[in-house]
Amino acid sequence: MKKALDVLSNDILQFFIGLAMMVAGGYLFMNNVTVTAGNFFETTLFGRRMNGIVFVPLIASLIFLFFKYNVISKLCVSLSLVLILANVISNMTLYWRPVTLFATVVIFVLLFGGLGLVLKCIFVNPNGKHGKNYKEVDKENDQ
Repeated sequence: MKKALDVLSNDILQFFIGLAMMVAGGYLFMNNVTVTAGNFFETTLFGRRMNGIVFVPLIASLIFLFFKYNVISKLCVSLSLVLILANVISNMTLYWRPVTLFATVVIFVLLFGGLGLVLKCIFVNPNGKHGKNYKEVDKENDQ
């Protein structure tokens, strides 16, 4: 019983350490990224600019929704909203601020090391055994 509590407290401690590492790495990462906006809703088709053309499917699907309220009309509205969101995201530009290599390595070690610790603690077997063969060990202990 005491060993199970030691493993549980160790996993909880690792989880919170990993969570703190993820938060610190995420903060430092977001602090070093600059987001700029391009020309929203501006796409090109055969070299011509189509400003605002992404709103046409939304308007058409909203008219369809008001005249015939069914699953297909809801799906059309949802897909047109997804199209607008994808257009906004595709026109954003992310710039990494110039930092030293050491700072970059620290940021990514904190971010992904913390993620690894958190995921390890989430997917751990409750009796403290790790790996793909823990089921076989459990069967041996039950006999």
